[in-house]
Amino acid sequence: MKKLVIFGFDGTIADTSPGILYCFNTTATAMGYQPVDHDALYGVIGIPLEKGFRKLFDMKDDEIEYAANNYSKLYSQKGKEMFSLYPSIENTLRELRKEGSKIAIATQKHRMFTSDMLEVYDIADLFDSVCATDVNTNLTKKDLIMQACEQTGVSVEDAILIGDSDVDAEGAEKVGIDFGAALYGWGFRSKEEAEKYNCKTYFNSADEIFLKLSML
Repeated sequence: MKKLVIFGFDGTIADTSPGILYCFNTTATAMGYQPVDHDALYGVIGIPLEKGFRKLFDMKDDEIEYAANNYSKLYSQKGKEMFSLYPSIENTLRELRKEGSKIAIATQKHRMFTSDMLEVYDIADLFDSVCATDVNTNLTKKDLIMQACEQTGVSVEDAILIGDSDVDAEGAEKVGIDFGAALYGWGFRSKEEAEKYNCKTYFNSADEIFLKLSML
């Protein structure tokens, strides 16, 4: 078992897609664009908002700043409340702690939103470190992974990152940390998409995490 298990947040711990879709579509339709359906979010959740608006709506550069600001306002008002934990994830976190592993989050989601969401389900105390972005910071996934290792006092070699997207996998590669692909989120559509990375293991659902980690 690894001494430190680092999780992404969106698409790994929580399904935040309802709130994200609401904020993207509400913003875009007010600007004259057609709404997208839920499946369009594959590969979008977890990337910067600016890239998300370009990918989903082919939005012009001079509209991006307004769209991103409006999205953030909507998310703080309503979008952050539209989410749920993945089935079995809380039990998985408790099993890992019982086994002696430290647990951290490395997410490019704003720290305030991340903390509020953890409090909704009363699971904030299960994490030894929550590494997220703040206002006027531009931390990469690599930065956040390294921060989690530093704050918990665990080396990269004794840790693993679990995430559901290219952003997570690429961050893990840059750090040199083991990576476990969460195939139940909104990043990878299939195992084949994740296989281009050097994945240590794959999780089809959150309830596989503890068992598969115990075999590493």
